[in-house]
Amino acid sequence: MKNSTEWLLAIGLPVQVRTLILSQQHKYAQNPDDVDWYLAQIFFWTEGLMLMQWILSFGAKFHGDSWQGSIPAQSLKDFPWLAKFRPTQVVEYWRISQSRSKAADNLIIKARGERLCPKGAYSKVSSGDAKLVEEKFLLNAAAKSKSVKRYYLPQFIFEAAKQNNIRFFIRLGKVLQSRMKVPDVDWTRCDPVACFLVANWCEWREYDRRFPALCFFSDLALADFCSAMFGRNPGNPSAYSIRQWRRRLGLKQVSHPKIKKVTVEKGEILFA
Repeated sequence: MKNSTEWLLAIGLPVQVRTLILSQQHKYAQNPDDVDWYLAQIFFWTEGLMLMQWILSFGAKFHGDSWQGSIPAQSLKDFPWLAKFRPTQVVEYWRISQSRSKAADNLIIKARGERLCPKGAYSKVSSGDAKLVEEKFLLNAAAKSKSVKRYYLPQFIFEAAKQNNIRFFIRLGKVLQSRMKVPDVDWTRCDPVACFLVANWCEWREYDRRFPALCFFSDLALADFCSAMFGRNPGNPSAYSIRQWRRRLGLKQVSHPKIKKVTVEKGEILFA
């Protein structure tokens, strides 16, 4: 089964990115290390991107607590280039990557038609660390399979009958009788801007992988970038809208944004 990030990459977002290339005004240096082509040139945002890629490669094996105060000696021995970063910066980037993972999980929950439980509510169903509303989850399972044998639906039906939960049985009858095919994941339930932000938050996933990750943008620069990517007029989305999306999704950005201005001219995009 695909994880949340893989689902996001398969969306096929309606963006204009393939029509834009990096402006020739960008100054860069050649990377002395033998790396993949998209890191062959070092731009002013590339070092941060390399650190983020390193953290993402470790995934759950990375333990931020061991980086408090100093970089572990073994890590410095294995990766000497880490010496140019502060331990607090490494931990900050790790927390940013964690925020993206959680946001991706929440989007896939929404795309599947599930619903998160209120805080403190009990549920037998979970997705990652998130608890899901049981009734909604089981009704969706019945709608997709046209069967009452999925998961623990028979037990739930028994309990619903004891509680005289008429509303549940009405909804169950409707989803079982419906001839409409229910997809496992329906991305039309999610705003395309939200999907775009999460998919590219920690690493650029679209066409030109030399582009900076979105966590390095200020809100204003990110709003202008999204306008360009989606072929919209300037101000759509606004910086305020981007800030609200970040907070709603729980996405953390770097404390000192590297990209503060985005300019698009004649098919070229300039980051500054």
